[in-house]
Amino acid sequence: PEYPGTVYCQKCWWGDSWDGTEYGMEYDPSRPFLEQWRELQLKTPHCALETTYLNLKNSDYCNGVAYLKNCYLTFWADYCDDTYYSSIIANIKDSSDLLRSSKSELCYDSVGLGGCSKTFYSDSCDDCVDVWFSRNCYGSMNCIGCVNIRGGNYMIFNQKYSREEYFEKVIEFRLDTREGIEAVREASAEFTSQFPYREYGGNAQNLNATGEYIFNSKNIENGYMCVGGEDCINVQFITVPTAKDCVDYSGWGNGTSLMYECANVGEGGNNCKFSYYCYPESFNLEYSAWCISGKDNFGCANLKRKQYAILNKVYDRDTYEKLVAQIKEDMVNNPYTDNKGRIYQYGEFFPLEFSCFPYNDTNAMKFIPKTQDQAENEGYLWQDKKDNVYTPTIKGTDLPITISKTNESITSEIIECVECTRSYKIVNGEYTILKKLNLPVPDKCPKCRESKRFEKINKPFSRKTQCNKCTKEIQTAHPENKIIYCIQCYQQELV
Repeated sequence: PEYPGTVYCQKCWWGDSWDGTEYGMEYDPSRPFLEQWRELQLKTPHCALETTYLNLKNSDYCNGVAYLKNCYLTFWADYCDDTYYSSIIANIKDSSDLLRSSKSELCYDSVGLGGCSKTFYSDSCDDCVDVWFSRNCYGSMNCIGCVNIRGGNYMIFNQKYSREEYFEKVIEFRLDTREGIEAVREASAEFTSQFPYREYGGNAQNLNATGEYIFNSKNIENGYMCVGGEDCINVQFITVPTAKDCVDYSGWGNGTSLMYECANVGEGGNNCKFSYYCYPESFNLEYSAWCISGKDNFGCANLKRKQYAILNKVYDRDTYEKLVAQIKEDMVNNPYTDNKGRIYQYGEFFPLEFSCFPYNDTNAMKFIPKTQDQAENEGYLWQDKKDNVYTPTIKGTDLPITISKTNESITSEIIECVECTRSYKIVNGEYTILKKLNLPVPDKCPKCRESKRFEKINKPFSRKTQCNKCTKEIQTAHPENKIIYCIQCYQQELV
């Protein structure tokens, strides 16, 4: 409601009753081009959510998503089924409360999983099965509280047990109860804190790559959360391969190439500049937003399947090319000036003041927190909002300690979070997953649980430091309170 423009629901926005040309504008060379684009932006209808709506099924309360089925409050996700309260994921099934994970199923409350099944309360684990409270384990199964393990089985706190001994310990831990989970969580945190982290996060299937959380990539400079990138500089959130020959590009890949200063332009896009929210199969776009399958669009907004369009008006090819050349020249000679006095010529991304969203209402706050004064001084929007208040019917402290003592009536309760007192509910699909995994109903609200997960990931900044073992100089995104080893020293520590 606070946005000054027009917003359509997904069904209406993706419908065929309009295509954006109804709002087409003639270019006025006497005015800065970006000023005219802003006028177009405000008068064209925006979609309420950023999704590929046509390939979603029963996933109405998700954003930044594509190819989902039966998902709820899941964000920046692709190719997922029956997934809840998760972010920055791809190819996930029957899971809840995941962050930065892919190709996994039947997992819960974990960060950085890849190819895992039945992995719980763990961090940075690949190809693991039946693993609990572990960090940086690969190809392991039946492990609890382990760290830096390769190919482990029947291990607890890095100690090997027989199969019979292991399952006796599992019964002792009472991992089906909230108290048992919290006890092992605390013990695991204390144990794993004694072990080193590798200087960077990611896997070994990279060639000539720098950054954090880089996987299966080649020739990447300063990447962050990048999977399947090649020949890219300053790229982030490439969660679906591939992205090639891209610079200053933020999400999400899936067969994109030649992106420059673009955000959320993915799924087969090619040769796009200074644009955002354009997909799928968008080619040769500049200064465009929310252009669906556009080809050769310049300065368009909320336009569908059009070619040779400027400010949402369609031209023939020759006229289009001549007018684009004129506009680029005019953008240099008559640039846009924002309310902070900053000048935007051709070659710069849109001004910050054109954003549709307050800074504190975006994921940027999770990665680069700012105060209201900082954000507003830099030109970002800010908006104070209060959560809706609901009267709880049960306190989190009064929830049954096991899922076996809970029935479907819990989905009708309004629960008070034990940390922030915010009210929340357990939805039907979430209850089904908890029942399947034999895990107790969470006593913390989704926002508190999400905050805990985001605390576990490194932010998109690096610093120079020394290996805590050999003192070699290294570049790392890990905070100073961690034990950090260079690659060579870290490999010697693996079990």
